[in-house]
Amino acid sequence: MNSGVTRVLAQFRELVKPYRFQVQADAEGFPIIPGRYGQIEWYCDGQDCAARFGGFCPMPRQFALAVYTDRPRLFQKLWAIPGVRRHQTGDHEMRAVFPPEALEQVAGVIKARRKRTLSPEIARKLGAKTAYRATSGGQKAVKSPHQGVTKG
Repeated sequence: MNSGVTRVLAQFRELVKPYRFQVQADAEGFPIIPGRYGQIEWYCDGQDCAARFGGFCPMPRQFALAVYTDRPRLFQKLWAIPGVRRHQTGDHEMRAVFPPEALEQVAGVIKARRKRTLSPEIARKLGAKTAYRATSGGQKAVKSPHQGVTKG
């Protein structure tokens, strides 16, 4: 991984840390947040922006994220979120660009995966319940009507 991708990965992880989203690297090493109905990707850091070099950028000179989905029913829901701008739209897939402020709303629409965490209080409660109990302690002995009867 080159230093640019490493920098982007660190910046992306820091941005999504409070939301506890799972962050994975794509084939090129760039960070993505997988979801049930799509994924959230890093788009632009505002410094190496295509608009700076005369190219097209939907959010020039701004830090931006992108969302990809191949679920046409979600297109309107995503476009209705303030700050989300269409970038590429096909018949069955779409990519939109949005500012970090809209991250939680966009993640909710595509059902982004979160890291599973256990708070210390809940861990203590669970641990106290299972610490000194046998695995079959909750079962009571039931006398069978055939118990003690032998065939002869």
